Amino acid sequence: MGRRRGVGAESELANRLQAIHGVRALVDEPLARHTTFRIGGPADLFLEIGGIRSLRRVVALLNQQQVQIHLLGLGSNLLVPDAGLDGAVLRLTGHLTHYRIWDSKVTAGAGLSLAQLARFTAERGLVGMEALTGFPSTVGGAVWMNAGCYGTEIRDVFVAATVVDRTGGKRRIGLEELGPSYRATRLQGTGAIVAAATFQLRKGNAAAAMARVAELNAKRRATSPPGRTAGSIFKNPPGDYAGRLVEACGLKGRAVGGARISRQHANVIVNEAGARAADVLALMQLAYGEVRARFGVRLQPEVVLAGSLARDWRQIEESSQSSPLPEHHV
Repeated sequence: MGRRRGVGAESELANRLQAIHGVRALVDEPLARHTTFRIGGPADLFLEIGGIRSLRRVVALLNQQQVQIHLLGLGSNLLVPDAGLDGAVLRLTGHLTHYRIWDSKVTAGAGLSLAQLARFTAERGLVGMEALTGFPSTVGGAVWMNAGCYGTEIRDVFVAATVVDRTGGKRRIGLEELGPSYRATRLQGTGAIVAAATFQLRKGNAAAAMARVAELNAKRRATSPPGRTAGSIFKNPPGDYAGRLVEACGLKGRAVGGARISRQHANVIVNEAGARAADVLALMQLAYGEVRARFGVRLQPEVVLAGSLARDWRQIEESSQSSPLPEHHV
């Protein structure tokens, strides 16, 4: 939809969506405002949705109108094309950012910051999520990708999630159906949207839990480059670290346009001076090619490549298939 359908069609649909209780609709909203990279063109439609009923109605209407849906959490692990995104970008707000604790379990809306939830529970002496207080994601995004750091993953505490499918239907899934693996779940590629999730924690000492939070957050700050970034660009390959491989190729500090591979951490790209998505993708392609040529390792993106960027990356991977791996890796 959007630029192919014209502003009139966008505005008409935006008005219909705005009429749904708990929905705020914007047309041609610049997405650079909503990502930590501060990169990206406009969304045809930008929707803030404050409840699960509203979410179901929105998804059903967008499906009926054959409008593509994109989910936006905190915008911390996302690269948006310079031309923006066709379709509708959804952000979960309102009641979908609330949480409830009973006994040693907690249920949280998918729009809530995972870091906030992990801190809230630690303060109340519920342990198991302390390592996630520094992870820049919403609860929904964390479940969708099986987020993890410092030895803790979502699957370690996950009980169940409420998801909304492409038609607006609602269902509850458990750990087996989620199927978590390293930075992946079976939800990816299905179009299903996490609306809420329940986690099983353990009763413990609040002071000890908060001391652990402070320790891990200090460690993260010491190793995380400052500036406008999207966190780790590539997933760590089995038994190794993407940053080590990129650094070994001599790429620390390499720049394209306004983007630069961090001098502090080679698995981070920094938007230093008005970088474009094309600049970031060019650096990713460079790192991918150099690491493959030297080590025979095909790095996989951890950053979410939205819209046309996902297709561009597939083309980069496919074009590399025609060139042989180094002899010692064949």
